[in-house]
Amino acid sequence: MRNYNDLYLKLQKIINQSASNDPYKIIAKTLIENIDSFEHITIEKMAILSFTSTSTISRFVRSLGYKSFIDLKEYSKSNKVSRFISMNDNLKDLKFDKFHDNDILKNYIDTICNSLQNLKENIDLKKIDKINEMIYSNEHISIYGILLPGSLAKQYQLTMLSLGKYCEYYDLLNLDLSLTSEKSRLSLFFSVDGNFIESSREIIVKAKAKGEKLILVTQNPRIRLSNMFDEILYMGSCDSPKSGRYKLMLFIEILLNRYYITYYNDLM
Repeated sequence: MRNYNDLYLKLQKIINQSASNDPYKIIAKTLIENIDSFEHITIEKMAILSFTSTSTISRFVRSLGYKSFIDLKEYSKSNKVSRFISMNDNLKDLKFDKFHDNDILKNYIDTICNSLQNLKENIDLKKIDKINEMIYSNEHISIYGILLPGSLAKQYQLTMLSLGKYCEYYDLLNLDLSLTSEKSRLSLFFSVDGNFIESSREIIVKAKAKGEKLILVTQNPRIRLSNMFDEILYMGSCDSPKSGRYKLMLFIEILLNRYYITYYNDLM
């Protein structure tokens, strides 16, 4: 089953990586601007709105992985509810009402601060150093993440590349198993609540079969596949996903800084 974010991630990639006059970028922009009424738009109308042709629209649709324009419309229609559910979930703990906005914001920030305080009291620096030693000792590292944790994981990758440590990043939402590295001997998974760990069973099993060491960074101690990992770095207690993302940001900073201090001390 496709995740509802799948379509928007594909559109995001086109928007961010295409030239301004690229027909696919123009179509993507048109689709986004008409997303709430898209189910009622014909392929002919879409071609007019995007100043392209129906054949170009059809090629665009197939490039996204859909069989036809009607297939894309049906998918967009079916995930409309999911989009609103996701946004309503995102409003949790930070739902301004125009009357108590300052209190709502204060309570939300206090929740994050309490979560970070919990991380401070429970973080295991010796275990972090052990993980960093494993990373330093392996020539080829694979990194897995998704959405915001994935973005933080890619920032981690970028910094490690700048330090001369080769590592590859893989998006758990759009992962082609045939493209994963056969040379990797250490895989690092970033998942605040472990939501995508269960659905990544095939990746994890394949990595274990190759003899890879698997490391998980999470705040959830009840992940079903936790026994598959060689090391798990827990970010304090299991808080809300919103608090968890701030802990992950700090956690990655700590992980990077201790790696740098340990293995690049001669440059300081």
